[in-house]
Amino acid sequence: MSESVTYGVADYAVGTVILLVPLAIGVWYAVRDFHKATRDEYLLGGRQMLILPVTMSTFISFTSAVSLMGTPAEIFYFGGIGFDMYLGLALSYVVGAFTVVPLMQPLKLTSVYEYLQLRYQSTTLHLLGTLMGMLQMIFYQAFVMLLPALALQSCANLPLWISLALFGGVGTIYTTIGGYKSVVWTDVFQTLVVLAGLFIIIIKGKRCIEVGGFHQVWSISSEGGRLDFNKFSPDPRTRHTHWSLILGFAVLWICNSLSQAVVQRISSLRSLKDAKKSFLLNAPFILLIGILNSFVGLIAYAYYFYKRCGPFEAGLITNRNQIAPYFVLHAMADLPGLSGLFLGVLCCGSLSTLSSGINAMAANTVQDFLSRPLRRVREATITFVTKVFALLYGALAILMSFFMAEYMTGPATQMTSAMMSALGSPVMGIIVMGASVPWANKYGALVGALVSLVVNLWMGMGSVIHAKPPTPLGPVPTDKCPVSNSSGFQTHASLTLDTQLNHYTNFLNADYEMFATTTTMSSNHLNRTTTSDMFFLYEISYEWYPVVGGLVCIITGLVVSFLTSLSKNDKGLCFFHPGSTEAKYIFPFLRRFWALRDDLMDSDLDEDELSKSEMTKLESRRKVDMTKDTLNMENVYPLLKYPRAY
Repeated sequence: MSESVTYGVADYAVGTVILLVPLAIGVWYAVRDFHKATRDEYLLGGRQMLILPVTMSTFISFTSAVSLMGTPAEIFYFGGIGFDMYLGLALSYVVGAFTVVPLMQPLKLTSVYEYLQLRYQSTTLHLLGTLMGMLQMIFYQAFVMLLPALALQSCANLPLWISLALFGGVGTIYTTIGGYKSVVWTDVFQTLVVLAGLFIIIIKGKRCIEVGGFHQVWSISSEGGRLDFNKFSPDPRTRHTHWSLILGFAVLWICNSLSQAVVQRISSLRSLKDAKKSFLLNAPFILLIGILNSFVGLIAYAYYFYKRCGPFEAGLITNRNQIAPYFVLHAMADLPGLSGLFLGVLCCGSLSTLSSGINAMAANTVQDFLSRPLRRVREATITFVTKVFALLYGALAILMSFFMAEYMTGPATQMTSAMMSALGSPVMGIIVMGASVPWANKYGALVGALVSLVVNLWMGMGSVIHAKPPTPLGPVPTDKCPVSNSSGFQTHASLTLDTQLNHYTNFLNADYEMFATTTTMSSNHLNRTTTSDMFFLYEISYEWYPVVGGLVCIITGLVVSFLTSLSKNDKGLCFFHPGSTEAKYIFPFLRRFWALRDDLMDSDLDEDELSKSEMTKLESRRKVDMTKDTLNMENVYPLLKYPRAY
């Protein structure tokens, strides 16, 4: 392990192909769909996309380089319980298939934040939700571009700005010229690269264990405490438990399911049934990537334990997040092109996130902010404007990445990570509240979102300031390590990489997926070490942040909605006056509970599967019911039995 390892011709060849294929796909769709200059075509693929490509695109868009590097490090240093996060993610897709999808897909939205305007009749709330979602996306994009850029910098001695421009430029170009279809089909290619790359690394890694295969990997990992799954503590201050990982990440990914990028994919499918199938198919994909990432971590641990040389403990790397690329570069150097393939895996994860984010933010800008100024403009012109914004957002992501790499160190990165954690749950809270309770109003939603934002920032920043780093499991022995630090990661470029990674390790921890693990003493908001003088909110494990944020938003919103719905009659008596809400804005499984009649929306059949006579009959019945409900509000909520005066 003492020899220096750098990229060879095969590595460069593999990396070049992985970057050129997305460009070719983008050019293909730009030429093919040149005459289809409409927003639906450019942003949603004409709403005629196929199930499997959209499923793979949804999956890979949120499998960034953070998870591909962070999860193996988490398993290596803190144990296999980290796999539980993938159980939570898979559970969220199953739940979303019967809640989010039946709500959003029939509405035929271009932007998910249009729901806030339709449901609450509030432009302020609509724009606030859009702004929080776009800020979350731009910060997330900027950081996920850094990891492959830094990896290329360390291996090829390229300046960081060239690496960022290369990856960001490729993603921006094929997204801008090809639109949504190029994003989806490029994601299909990138999914195959990621899965194939991880399979190859695992198979090759198994052979690196000279004393045996997977059985020996399992045995060494068990002896090292990496397979201790007896963690059922209900204490929310405990960093990782089965409850916090499964429930916390399930709620986190429901936030993700209500993001622009995911709802855009729901809306692009042909029917409601296709959208449900797509969501359900994501569950096995998530479990598969979780298993592969976890095995990479266990194999790396068994290898270095057998070699009796822990890279971090020996000072061969200065940040635990580097363990996966270090393992591939050094333990598998005898297979030409494998290092380039792993870099390609990181690139695919980052490019898919970048392209999805660019396309999503362009849709938000045109649909949410510019829909009124552009209402009389031709579709071809609007499509051109959308492409311009896609190009601008790609450039902004590149600039933000470079800015973060150069200037955002120490507490500044922690402030950013706390803001990232805070932006998801308020949007989820107001959407879930509006889709669950018909009498929730815009005042409650606005106050709930703001209070949730403040609480999340408070918890995040307090944890950053007062918490201590988590304690890893037993270290790997170092008695057979080389004396000199002359490995590939210890070149001048690599030392720069180490220094920079130390600065934004915590951003890895607090980004949208919360996958990576930090070790720097200067800042780590994942610590759950209990101290007697620490405020209890600062001790809560990061997995509970979306749960706490969502509950604060919903509870506060409902209280404010109730108070603002109280009125006085002529006799001066107070009574509750719930506002009316159309059934299509409520979760389908709750419509019967609230006695909201909407036969067409409750039907398991899609609109295109109903005959014209059935459609006409259902529409007529719905109009009659809505007229009755307007005349007599008691028919809208017969189950509530609200007192009219008290």
